[in-house]
Amino acid sequence: MLYDKCRAIMASRDDASQAEGVPIVLTGSATDMSDFKLSPFRAFTGGFPTAIIPRFVLRRYWYPRVPKNGNDAAKFAPYGMRKIESALIREFGEQSVAVVHPYNLEKFVGPATKVIGISSMEPAGTGFVSRTYTSLVGFGGEPVAAAEFRDLIMKPILRKWGAKIILGGSGAWQIHRAKLQKEYGIDCIVMGEGEKTALELFRKALNGNELPKVVETEPPEPEQICCIINPSLFGTVEITRGCGRGCKFCSPMMRGRYSFPLDHIVNEVELNAKNGSRMIILASEDIFLYQCDNKFLPNHEAIVKLIKSIAAVPGVEFIQPAHAALAPVVYDPGIVEEIGQVLYDKAYWVTNDTRHSSVEVGIETGSVKLMKKYMPGKMLPYQPEEWHDVVTQAVEIMNENHIWPLATLIVGLPGETDKDTIETLELLDKLKHNRLFYVPLLFTSEEDCMLREARHMDLKYLTQLQWELLATCWRHNLKFFAPDYTQWPAKFVTMFSYVLYYRWKHGRKALGPLMKLAGMTVDYS
Repeated sequence: MLYDKCRAIMASRDDASQAEGVPIVLTGSATDMSDFKLSPFRAFTGGFPTAIIPRFVLRRYWYPRVPKNGNDAAKFAPYGMRKIESALIREFGEQSVAVVHPYNLEKFVGPATKVIGISSMEPAGTGFVSRTYTSLVGFGGEPVAAAEFRDLIMKPILRKWGAKIILGGSGAWQIHRAKLQKEYGIDCIVMGEGEKTALELFRKALNGNELPKVVETEPPEPEQICCIINPSLFGTVEITRGCGRGCKFCSPMMRGRYSFPLDHIVNEVELNAKNGSRMIILASEDIFLYQCDNKFLPNHEAIVKLIKSIAAVPGVEFIQPAHAALAPVVYDPGIVEEIGQVLYDKAYWVTNDTRHSSVEVGIETGSVKLMKKYMPGKMLPYQPEEWHDVVTQAVEIMNENHIWPLATLIVGLPGETDKDTIETLELLDKLKHNRLFYVPLLFTSEEDCMLREARHMDLKYLTQLQWELLATCWRHNLKFFAPDYTQWPAKFVTMFSYVLYYRWKHGRKALGPLMKLAGMTVDYS
């Protein structure tokens, strides 16, 4: 078979023969192959428009390339790419696979290269963050991440030797939905978890066989998911996969839920730490799902042991949980009290000279009706009518334990009315003295969620109350995270660079909330 010949060739190669290329090359765009100077939340700015700051400046100072190994391969790479790399190496051999930064493709792609795998989170700029903040910031241009992906996919080196191009990653659906596959010359789009399906696709590509245009993968069995063998960006380590709470706008809800064994997790943490990763991100849809039962009740002992075991690994300077649900915090506040101090000791964040940890949480809405309709399991073991109490109590408990959460809200869920928006504003009013950072997002119907057929929300459809919600979120953020903003000349800058723009583009309904954001008042008469 061709891939066996490739393996034999690469097993005996030396530096002089690297010009022939590596049979399998894995890469990503410049934003996907950067740790944004070790700031995971800064990475969200890849969804901001390109017109704000020139990309050559961003590439140098905002998302610089990851360091290289001695052979010019990428030292760090996205976690999902590392998972696929591990599976490919196990099947085809270490010398047959290279993970590289897009700027170094010419050093690895050659006549022997048969397949190039590309992973992307935001290739078309149509995800929640990109759609919201490219339009909201308002200065034009496509999202940075989409522009960088296009620069990558259009590189002539990708097609010089006739290699097959396979696109995967959490954003692959965007290219399929935007009908860009043919324009971008992508042979196969893979949507979903890749460990079970990817091997067969790469085997076909190595043998020169035709690939299916689009593949929706089958979920792997836990034993098919091997440990990474090279360090990941941000020291990312997966602790659980899937969710099952039933949120209809969320793709992880569609996947089976399971927790990885502690020794599997610690092994990956140790690998990252030994290779210079100062931070460990705990990838999970909810840290409290770790080893929980089918009723979503948190496993106190397992979670505390997990965090303390990771903190004890030499070289781990920062621990950053990716996501957490709010209901388990209220159900068992003792967990937060025990892990809160550990997370504080390993916290990356300092705001206004105050050290604190953080985690992304989903508030999404204050509407009981929308909770029942779209998020029936989000507040378990509590009832939708208790959601306001769950949120306020959970945030209070987090704050008491040095955790300042980053909270998402979804604006414009299908069927949202003014009454629903008012209920969300009422919830925000209850939280006005708490320390949390809001990220309001326009509703986006992702490909692999239950609401895939629903219409995206767009700024032009926002009601005056929804504009008020956006402004309230950012007024709160500025109060706690940029208090100097309340002073002149910041008000002056806001008034002329944003308020007048939004008055011109979105009309009177946007003017009042944004003027209040700037600390001014408006008369609608």
